[in-house]
Amino acid sequence: MHNNLDILVVDDSRFFAEGMEEILKEEGLKAASLTDSTRAIDYIKKEKPQFVLTDIMMPSVDGFNLCRMIKSDDELKDIRVVMFSSKGFTADRERAYQAGVEAFIEKSEALDLLAQHIIKLFNEPVTIKFWGTRGSIPVPGPDTIKYGGNTPCVEVRPGGKSIIIFDAGTGIRALGDDLIKRGETVRAHIFFTHFHWDHIQGFPFFAPANVPENHINFYGYEDRESKLGKVISDQMESVYYPVPITRLGASIQFRPLAAERAYQIENFNIKTIYLNHPGNTMGYLLSHRNKKIAYLTDNELATGKTPGEQKTRKIEDMEYNQKVINFSRGADILIIDAQYTRDEYNEKRGWGHSRYQDTLEVGLAAGVKRLALFHHDPTRSDKKMDRIVSECK
Repeated sequence: MHNNLDILVVDDSRFFAEGMEEILKEEGLKAASLTDSTRAIDYIKKEKPQFVLTDIMMPSVDGFNLCRMIKSDDELKDIRVVMFSSKGFTADRERAYQAGVEAFIEKSEALDLLAQHIIKLFNEPVTIKFWGTRGSIPVPGPDTIKYGGNTPCVEVRPGGKSIIIFDAGTGIRALGDDLIKRGETVRAHIFFTHFHWDHIQGFPFFAPANVPENHINFYGYEDRESKLGKVISDQMESVYYPVPITRLGASIQFRPLAAERAYQIENFNIKTIYLNHPGNTMGYLLSHRNKKIAYLTDNELATGKTPGEQKTRKIEDMEYNQKVINFSRGADILIIDAQYTRDEYNEKRGWGHSRYQDTLEVGLAAGVKRLALFHHDPTRSDKKMDRIVSECK
């Protein structure tokens, strides 16, 4: 989509709309404003701005409906929408996110301060940080400094105040300490692939969970035998940990997900897929701002070969692998299980993890832009990892 305009401001207050336009232009952005929301969708189709800033309460077409019209149009759906309101009601905020906005901002500051907030959002990239990459058990020490010794935890910053976290291994402790140092209110969405110990063991040490102003949402698979809330809280019972989950200060919500489904959560979309691993394990595809991040750890790819057979088929010819390829096709980054070498896999076939050579082939077949080898074996030193990375390149 070709953008002729950086930012369009839609607000029935001429003072606000034209004032914001003027400040944004002074900052070097191509900006325009409208006070008649009934003209907005036609103007957006013509100019295709990167950003639309809209008020909630406007005659005829309010901000919710304008956002829905943008997001329901295939040619416009990637436009980023930010909603302003002089009211900070939770219900309005939730409706805004359901409509597809990227951020919800209260008009409680001077125009120049609001404009700086918008400029920061406009320039803010989607970022990923790996806080834990190791499989099975943490392995701190001098031999794992480069690729990390903490168990799985990946932070995604999609812009705005929300934080997306994949898995809560021991890496989430350092992430939590970093968030505390920033001094910001935390609105976190934690997605669990499954509940093996190395993917949940860090949460009791996630410091933001103790702060009353923070909000933490847990997502993961749930069935009759394993309830999401019970699985997470059981590891904090007194026999394992001195502080029960009910004593945490933050607001906590448990939100079960089903596999092979698509969900819209606040300003991002999540798709789920069953992964080949013992127990119920899900992978995720995060879509936001026309970016795609696939997170498929604890996953055993098909090899087309059983013990004793010598011939193999191409990796993409096998049904399960093709499903994984289709799910992650064209992703900006694919974070995927690559725990074993060929020799290790021969001894651990059926344990639910992949050979890094197969992971590489799947990444190539899916046409992903970047491939992140993940869930490293605890026996793997940095020197051994360097050799694997060199071979894959």
